Amino acid sequence: MALERLTQMARTVEDNWCAAWASLGSLQVLPASLVSATPDYLRVHTPGAPEMLLNIVMRYTSETPVSAGDIERAIAPFRQARLPFQWWLTLGTQPAGLREELRALGMQTWGGATSMALALDDWEPRYPPLAAGVSLGRVSGPEAERGALRVVCDVFLVPSAPMARWTTLNPAFQVYAAWRHGTVVAALATLRHEGVAGVYHVATLPSARRQGIAGNLLMLALREARAAGCAQATLTATPEARALYERLGFRSCGTIEQWVPGPQLTYALANGTTPAARRMGWP
Repeated sequence: MALERLTQMARTVEDNWCAAWASLGSLQVLPASLVSATPDYLRVHTPGAPEMLLNIVMRYTSETPVSAGDIERAIAPFRQARLPFQWWLTLGTQPAGLREELRALGMQTWGGATSMALALDDWEPRYPPLAAGVSLGRVSGPEAERGALRVVCDVFLVPSAPMARWTTLNPAFQVYAAWRHGTVVAALATLRHEGVAGVYHVATLPSARRQGIAGNLLMLALREARAAGCAQATLTATPEARALYERLGFRSCGTIEQWVPGPQLTYALANGTTPAARRMGWP
């Protein structure tokens, strides 16, 4: 596959992630998430919520090498509100100097998640059928919402309040679940944006894994997305889940690298100090 095509697909993955993050700004919940979508970057910050599910910078672009001052301007709201934050970039498309300045600031990379894409037009996957006693469907109603949210939070070890903004509280997402004998054992969410269905939070309880449940649930979600007009699907995969997605037809197209504050920067953010500013000679 040509490098240009791979880069385009990787940007499609990143674009859907941007739409997902930006959707947090439309929720009528407190504390509110504030979204800055400029030509140079997307920034989401949530004053009063020191949770990295709600605070990020991504899609940063610059025609000139990135400086420490550029970084400080982008993260100024996190400094002011004393918030930890993430910074995501698609490897190979980031501007010159960005990774070096993030490291100098005190950010550390968690490594990357594999960006993957799938054309839905002629997609006809082959996958083992579900076992008896398992049913699939779109989540509807408080009980089903609680069950799906519980599975996602248990699998990813995240608190329910911020994750609800990414799933059950957020009308931009479609949430799906699998029930085994009436109990939710798997869940996922999709976000349809500009003809692309992004797949998020694919979670299966340990006792329900390797039974074809997640694969069948994903096929249901993507078939509904295609019926709604989506021509492509995107996701980011952990190494453990990559084989499942490849079996369903997804192909790797890049890496989204995730950066988080290291210990010194975490302390500086929490206590309102600015070591990076001092390093540059700022008052």
